[in-house]
Amino acid sequence: MCLKLSSELVQLEGWLNILIITYKDHPSCGLAKTINYYLNRLLHHDDIGYDGEKRCDYLSMQKYWRWQVNSSLLNHS
Repeated sequence: MCLKLSSELVQLEGWLNILIITYKDHPSCGLAKTINYYLNRLLHHDDIGYDGEKRCDYLSMQKYWRWQVNSSLLNHS
């Protein structure tokens, strides 16, 4: 059975996509932190529990973006 995702979850995913595209052209620590924030919101969203594969994808993405933030902070210290 396939459940319809909430409009809030779809909106969060849309913002995440926009942020990642923006980061590609204008990388910054602040933008990486914002991407991390949206990933955290997605991972804690009630609807994400229905899709284990998507949850795993977001966890992998979060690990990468945390690394980006930490690398950016180290380079500016």
